[in-house]
Amino acid sequence: MTTTSEPRPSTAQRLLLGDWGPVVRDPLDLLRGVLLVGAVVVLVRQGLGPGSLTLALAAGAGLAVRPLLLPRAYDLLLLLALALQGFGEASGAYDSLVWFDRVVHFVVPLLGSGVLYVALARLDVLPDPRSDTGPRHHLGIALVTFALGAAFGAVWELYEWFSDGVFGSALQESNDDTVGDLAMDCLGALGAAGLLVLWTVRGWGSVRRVPGSMREAHD
Repeated sequence: MTTTSEPRPSTAQRLLLGDWGPVVRDPLDLLRGVLLVGAVVVLVRQGLGPGSLTLALAAGAGLAVRPLLLPRAYDLLLLLALALQGFGEASGAYDSLVWFDRVVHFVVPLLGSGVLYVALARLDVLPDPRSDTGPRHHLGIALVTFALGAAFGAVWELYEWFSDGVFGSALQESNDDTVGDLAMDCLGALGAAGLLVLWTVRGWGSVRRVPGSMREAHD
C-alpha cells in the first residue's frame, strides 16, 4: 500500500507565502504590523486627530480580517487599500494631491466590498461564494457586494462629518465633493461585485491555503 502526501513548499514559497508561525505567518502580517506601528507613530507625533484616527481604523481593519483566512490576493489588495487611505490621510496627501480623494474613494470599495461579503459569509449571514448554484446566486453576490460597498461609502461620509466637527478637519469641502465621493464609492463597489462574481465563477477559492502553496484552496 502506498500513500501520497502533499509536496512540501519550497523555501522561496514559504518565505513568500508562509506559514512562518502563529503570530507572524507571512509577509501580509508584516504589512499589518506596518499599519499598526504607523498608527502609533502618527499618534505620538501628531496627537489624536484625523490622521492618527484614520490610520488606527485602517490598522484595526487589517487585523480584524486576519482570522477570515482570505485568499492571499484579496488579503494583499485590501491591506494595500487600507494603507493608501490611512497613510494618505496621515501624510496630508488628501490636501496636497487634488486627485487623491477620488482615487481612494474608488479603490477602497473596489478592494474591500468583496471582503465584507466574505466576512458575512463566514458568519453564515450570507451564502458562501463557494456554494456556487448558478446565475441567480451570482446576481445575488453582485447585488449584495455592491450594496455593502455603497453603504460603506455612506458610513465613511459620516466619519468625515464627525472628523470635521470634532477635529476641525476639512474632509467634506462641499455638497458636490460629498456626492462625488459617493459616486466613486459606488463605482468601486460595482467593480468589486464583478470581481467577486468572477472569482466565484472561476473557482479560485475563498480560503487561504495552509501551508503556503501557489494555489488557494477551493474548500
